[in-house]
Amino acid sequence: MLRLIPLPLAFAALGLAQDALAPHSAFEPAAAKAAASLTASTKDAPLDLLTTGEKSDWNETAPYAEAVELARRFERASRFVKVLDIGTTPEGRTMIAIVVSRDRAFTPAAAAKTNKAIVMIQSGIHAGEIEGKDTVLMLVRDMTAGKRYVAWLDHAIFVVIPVFNVDGHENFSPYHRPSQNGPKSTGLRANAQRLNLNRDYIKADTPEMRAWLRLFNAWTPDFLIDNHVTDGSDFQYDVTWDMARNQDLAEPAGAWVREKFIPELDRRMAADGHLVAPYGGLRSAGAQGAPRREFFMEVFSPRYSHLYAAAQNRPSLLVETHSLKAAKTRAWANYDIMRHSIDIIAADPQALRRAVREADRELASRAGVRTASPVYLAGKVSDKSRPLVYHALKSGQFQSEVTGAAVTRYLGEPDDLDTRIHDQIDTTVEARMPLGYLLPAAWMDLAGLLALHGIEMERTAKPIEQEFETYRFTGTKFAGAPFEGRVMVDFEVKPVREKVAFPAGSYWIPMRQRRARLILSMLEPQAPDSLARWGLMNQVFEGGGVPSGRGGVGEYLSEPIARRMMADSPALRKQFEERLASDPKFAADRQARLEWWLQQSKYDAGDAGRYPIVRVWEKTW
Repeated sequence: MLRLIPLPLAFAALGLAQDALAPHSAFEPAAAKAAASLTASTKDAPLDLLTTGEKSDWNETAPYAEAVELARRFERASRFVKVLDIGTTPEGRTMIAIVVSRDRAFTPAAAAKTNKAIVMIQSGIHAGEIEGKDTVLMLVRDMTAGKRYVAWLDHAIFVVIPVFNVDGHENFSPYHRPSQNGPKSTGLRANAQRLNLNRDYIKADTPEMRAWLRLFNAWTPDFLIDNHVTDGSDFQYDVTWDMARNQDLAEPAGAWVREKFIPELDRRMAADGHLVAPYGGLRSAGAQGAPRREFFMEVFSPRYSHLYAAAQNRPSLLVETHSLKAAKTRAWANYDIMRHSIDIIAADPQALRRAVREADRELASRAGVRTASPVYLAGKVSDKSRPLVYHALKSGQFQSEVTGAAVTRYLGEPDDLDTRIHDQIDTTVEARMPLGYLLPAAWMDLAGLLALHGIEMERTAKPIEQEFETYRFTGTKFAGAPFEGRVMVDFEVKPVREKVAFPAGSYWIPMRQRRARLILSMLEPQAPDSLARWGLMNQVFEGGGVPSGRGGVGEYLSEPIARRMMADSPALRKQFEERLASDPKFAADRQARLEWWLQQSKYDAGDAGRYPIVRVWEKTW
């Protein structure tokens, strides 16, 4: 018989009877009860610098105004703290960042002169996942007013965003996170425009993201931490993490993550009693009919925070505490994974700085070198694996009157599985790095977006016309529904070399710059988060010839053009007839037959389906 367990606070807030449901296992790490580091920080803090999370034993979290007020109190209490207004949300709220610097290096230029590591920490990008807000404020307090970690300031400068999605945070309700074990009320995942900020890093549709990009690309931090709370199956772990650490992060930054940071972070967290794992999940592997559950990592792209940082050659730690653990357990895990990460960086900040700057130089050095290795753009989880003991939980089945079928219920009993972990990537999309790209002058909106990302460009002084590498699109398919406010596009690309004219004032984008990998991720159309895939240049797919519906020329005029060409060119007629014989779909499509002829004619504009941006290997102007 399955033992019922106490409801989490979130379900109690819904007004459901506590004996009506057993929504999760209630399994907590043994050390979570004491939460020693978290408790010690609260005990040593002045009463006027405590967060509502601390004061309520993590049953509640406060409105955004408390985060702003505490930031201002830290600023008044310590000359090492400066609060910056960094932007305005769609609903008119001010976004803030807290800079902490012993050198009072409160501008990017001043910070660069210190030669210290710059660490950026953000919380509340999904505003219902909110323990990171209180715990990062605790860390700011502990390194300034509290003095517990003041030694960090000898080695690093901190740029802290306590709440990224401010409008979502202020949309308080006990019903936003029904699968989360407290606090009583939280904000919403999306911003006020119903957009997910953690899918917006490339397209930058939101005011919040545009503010963040200005901040990030001004400070160019060496390390980013992004705090989240994950949903999903119940397990023993109180925190999971993800980091780019394969081909998705340039060397030697990737080696620093794999060899120095991750092993030490896992060791320190385990020593404090945490159960930690990479972010991912169990799924069936092996022969069909005899499946074996193995652990597979996730493969992310630069639309997400930590892979956006990786596209700029910066390591980034995605923190995922678990929604079914108690809110205090989540806060303890969040506090500890941040402080241990900072301890590791502070122990040898120059190792991190050397790694990211060497990665910058190595990527930029490939520009225009045809023999250089191609750059990773997308991948899938590899079949390669290694042994892993995965700390799952036992589960049972109960008969549901609602579904009329058996439903899984997790038990508070460990189930330690001897399995395998798949944490390597097989590359599926890559590109060699040209010397640079040319973007036509008319595409100024794209140029503005590139500039927002900190990408260096210059305007051409004179017209340019010559053969370049570019792409032609085929098999274009638009998504059947919008995603994050845009209709994404799928297509195949065919590399071509064609004569293309660029007017004076077009944009030259050199690749010998530190954001070279980011440029590839945005401008190579086959990349998963390219501007073309996000639908920022859909007019390219609309054609440009003279058949009916294009340019106002109807069939009554375009058909005689095609008929005259057929009569005048036996070679073209032969190609046409061969196409008719081999392609029944084409033969049955009167418009396609007509367009075939017009595409061979001088009346065709020539740019229908052609990517407007070209790859340049030799700059001749």
